[in-house]
Amino acid sequence: MGLVGAAVAGGGLVVATRAEAQVASRRAWLGVELDVAPGGGVVAKHVVAASPAGKAGVADGDVILAADGASLDEPKQLVARVALVGPGSSLTLRVRRGGALRDVPVTLAPYPGADQLLRIDKIGTFAPTWGAFAPVAGTVPATLGELRGRVVVIDFWASYCGPCRLVVPHLSRWQATYGGRGLAVVGVTSDAVPLASRTAQALDMRYAVVSDERDVTAGRYGVRALPTMFVIDKRGVIREIAIGYDPSHQAEIERLIQALLAEPAPGP
Repeated sequence: MGLVGAAVAGGGLVVATRAEAQVASRRAWLGVELDVAPGGGVVAKHVVAASPAGKAGVADGDVILAADGASLDEPKQLVARVALVGPGSSLTLRVRRGGALRDVPVTLAPYPGADQLLRIDKIGTFAPTWGAFAPVAGTVPATLGELRGRVVVIDFWASYCGPCRLVVPHLSRWQATYGGRGLAVVGVTSDAVPLASRTAQALDMRYAVVSDERDVTAGRYGVRALPTMFVIDKRGVIREIAIGYDPSHQAEIERLIQALLAEPAPGP
């Protein structure tokens, strides 16, 4: 399930239009990814820390039994209630944590849009581990933890994505320029290995590339649009996210990479 605004976002990697972003700003946002809870209610699979629900004290694993006194049996009921109440208004959630019940008042906020939501949720947090993948080019450690002490740029891309191709020269240059100073660039695609390999060769990708056909890693990182790039510091903390392609933003990212490379290595 998606993070709750006035609607639950479906799966797949898409790019929102400007009109969709304007409509999103009029939606209400709770900030909880939901699933059905055994025995009634809906479970908060993931709560965005800086969201209305997170600020009110709702946490991952909480079971939401009711909203404004109305019992909940499936996520769409809470989605509908959030849409009805609207941004700036309040609703009260009956929440069960362990064996304890409590009522949690939440003031809803305008939905920030998919791009900003990803930034709110991930920047400043430790990067998720990546799922099993198949190597396409270069060498990538089996776990992200093995890259601790290095600055990591993870770029999610696909062969069909035009803007992804515009990012490639920057990634190749960064790896060539800063690889010796501790930068590791990794391209992650859902393309199958043969297609990913042909594309990597055609575009002269001079950095590590892996195939994650089931989008396990993309799911863990919350990627919904391509290209999406994560810049991770030496401690493993996400410091920046770039969605889409903006030439001016590439220069900003390079300056951030330089600053992160200059930071001291984390202690043991």
